[in-house]
Amino acid sequence: MTEEPRRPIFWFLWPAPKTAVDSQYQQVRMIRLPARGPWRLALLVGATLLIIMLGGVALMGSAGAGPIPVLITGAVLASALLILLRGWSTGTYVNDAGFAIRRMFISHIEPWANLVGFDRTGERIVLHLTDGSTIKTGIAKNSLDTWLRPSAYDAAAIAFENWSGKN
Repeated sequence: MTEEPRRPIFWFLWPAPKTAVDSQYQQVRMIRLPARGPWRLALLVGATLLIIMLGGVALMGSAGAGPIPVLITGAVLASALLILLRGWSTGTYVNDAGFAIRRMFISHIEPWANLVGFDRTGERIVLHLTDGSTIKTGIAKNSLDTWLRPSAYDAAAIAFENWSGKN
């Protein structure tokens, strides 16, 4: 008689894979290169906490003044929140289909087929596309993700090279 293995207490947190992974597997989720560094995390977490604290105080303070101050305060808070959320999503992302360079106010999303090559000679990785344009990535020696961590820059640059297939 075969006995099934015991389930862990929190079994729903680790579901069993539904299918076997084979050579046809495609990475569709975008992966950030490099991961957010300590400087960027400190800045973003601090700004998030500041908006939460000041936003609550500002809304409560303006609530008794009437609808116009509440609307103005809400609009200012919504704008600050949108800028903060965009700050959380900036960076260089890759997957099997292509790459995305997300900045505060603009994004470049391209398939790998549009990438002719890239330069890693300077302080930043610069991409060269088939249409002749160049794009500066967020993978740089002095970015908030890699500042004072040269190995993080090297690891991210090597990972980008591996994803692109243009070694």
